[in-house]
Amino acid sequence: MFDIFKGQRGLTLFATILLVFYGIYYMPIDSFAMNAPIKMALMVSSIFVLLFYSLKASKALIIGVIYLIYQYIVASFHPESFRWNTYIYSILLVLTYVSFYNLVFIEKVFKIEHFIRICKWFITLYFIFCVIQQVLIIMGITYMPILNLMLSLDRGLGCQSLSMEPSTFGRFMLVFYYAYVKCQEYKRDEGPFTLSELFSGEHKWVSIMFLWMMTTMGSGTAYVCLILFSLYFVRWHNWYYIVPFIIIGYITIQASGFEQLDRATSVINATTTLEKENIQEADGSAAARISPIINSLNADFSKKETWFGYGIDYGRDHNTFVRQTGTLFDDYGFIFYLISLLFAFSCAYNFWSLGCIFMFAGIAGGMGNNIQYAWELAMVMTCVRYFYENRYNPIIYEENNDEELEDEGTRTDLTLS
Repeated sequence: MFDIFKGQRGLTLFATILLVFYGIYYMPIDSFAMNAPIKMALMVSSIFVLLFYSLKASKALIIGVIYLIYQYIVASFHPESFRWNTYIYSILLVLTYVSFYNLVFIEKVFKIEHFIRICKWFITLYFIFCVIQQVLIIMGITYMPILNLMLSLDRGLGCQSLSMEPSTFGRFMLVFYYAYVKCQEYKRDEGPFTLSELFSGEHKWVSIMFLWMMTTMGSGTAYVCLILFSLYFVRWHNWYYIVPFIIIGYITIQASGFEQLDRATSVINATTTLEKENIQEADGSAAARISPIINSLNADFSKKETWFGYGIDYGRDHNTFVRQTGTLFDDYGFIFYLISLLFAFSCAYNFWSLGCIFMFAGIAGGMGNNIQYAWELAMVMTCVRYFYENRYNPIIYEENNDEELEDEGTRTDLTLS
């Protein structure tokens, strides 16, 4: 039944399916967390592939095991709140990521052209469903589950496409488009793109689809994503005229009166004050995501709970997300949070990169939580890191052929990646 995974081509196919379908929420079937049968099937299959086809030493495997052991230890300090289903879900998420990491870094299942096509396919698929849903909304139809139209947002053309809601939709498009741009940059080996280059030639339609979705999906988060992505164009040699251009655009956005634009800029302004009340006044939804960062900066590090946590699901049980009283490390403590950062920066993110800013801004994936889509976005960034580290390796530019697949399929490299 699983003979397809024995060769390199089969592993490439599996990694492709995992990356694409792990990022799609078909809500008539899928739901959240452990109520998502498609995600659960993908995770179980990933662990099977890891155990039988790619159980080799890697940074992801070693840190992932440390992560899970430490999580279990600190959760055991509070047996009254220990929940096996929550911890088992953590195991599934971590081992799924480790499986994907090993496929990318050790089995080398992706060439750069193949990964670029995945990003393009993913963006195009989301765009198709986005436009279909927007046409239905114009026709007055706001609910059609078969096309994943599940939410009545009352935000003009705002829709969820193949995500669970517009905010997550925006995050997915940002990370996949960023991955597309960076890998095209590595491929051409001529430095960063200009704005005009991204809207011409082979990149034109990908960029147009991306911009259309980000500006019409009805999400303030999407505009925050666009503002942060604009930093891609800032370089040492052009900052003196690019930065003023961004500032002028930012001021124009504020004066536009468009609701989602206004929410995005108001949140950015309020965040600079580091006052939860100001952020709450600007945008309650954004405040619920930003407040944990501010609360973490003001945490009481003289308390042992700050270091070792309050136990599994403390944040959920005490409704800290809605009340905006939680930190980034309530459940398992600050040390666990540091382990999650080690995980992220060892395997997925380059610290000196725009992707790092995305992660800390809360609009890209990261480790240290049980949010499935965050791990999916971390997988995408893992690919970007892989191609960055191998950008001078001509092999990643070659298309797979049968002889090469057989040779790589028998590789037993135990080098930490």
